[in-house]
Amino acid sequence: MRTEERQIFGEYIKSEGLKETAPRNRILNAFLNSEDHVSAEDIYLLVNRGKRKVGFTTVYRTMKLISDCGLAREVMFDDGIARFEHTLGRKHHHHLICTRCRKVIEFTSKTMEDAEQALLKKNEFELQYHKYEIFGLCKACREQVGHK
Repeated sequence: MRTEERQIFGEYIKSEGLKETAPRNRILNAFLNSEDHVSAEDIYLLVNRGKRKVGFTTVYRTMKLISDCGLAREVMFDDGIARFEHTLGRKHHHHLICTRCRKVIEFTSKTMEDAEQALLKKNEFELQYHKYEIFGLCKACREQVGHK
């Protein structure tokens, strides 16, 4: 079960002079088992359902390590909450974000990517990174507020 990610994380923390600990493993497991864009607080709530508690600072620092080793990417939408999404084995994508219910829909577009490459080439510009986010109302929220 996701052994490649565990190996990457284990090797990374060792390279940073850190130890593999039970709290770090619980946090990693919670993240790997999540499918959504999760905040440190979401992970904190997931790992603290049992008897053994993990502090918020430990969760935040471990999520930073998970991001630093390339297993996650930190994303921030218009609500100011940092969230983490899986990166290993995932294609580059963009987001549609509902401003009412906060639903996030990932999408890819060959047309957009082709236009981006043409723009970069035309301007002799070297891309380092980019993100594309569209904010609006999802279908369910439009129906609730009476929009079609």
